[in-house]
Amino acid sequence: MAYLALIVEDVVINKWELNDEVIILGRAKDCDIQIDDQSVSSKHARVVVEQDPYLDNAKNIYLEDLKSTNGTSLNGKPVSHQKLVDGDMIKIGFNQFRFVANESKGLDDTAVILS
Repeated sequence: MAYLALIVEDVVINKWELNDEVIILGRAKDCDIQIDDQSVSSKHARVVVEQDPYLDNAKNIYLEDLKSTNGTSLNGKPVSHQKLVDGDMIKIGFNQFRFVANESKGLDDTAVILS
């Protein structure tokens, strides 16, 4: 299953599976992925999961900016609507997410935090 991974200093802090057809990212409490960051709009962006019309059991996953104040970037470039591919980096406010298309190619789940 595809997922978004929150990355901080090359460490996976959290990840969210993309099980629903629409996943809203933003600062509001009712967002599917809530981001506690003042630079993030209340409803900042969304991820849309659609069945591929040409391939059985395949899905197309898109990132859409919801006319946010500070915008959404994909691989360092502003985006309004774009299909995601494995390894894409999404920036929302000061937060970096990596799109992982396949769990078997996933990022490490273990993080070691030194004090």
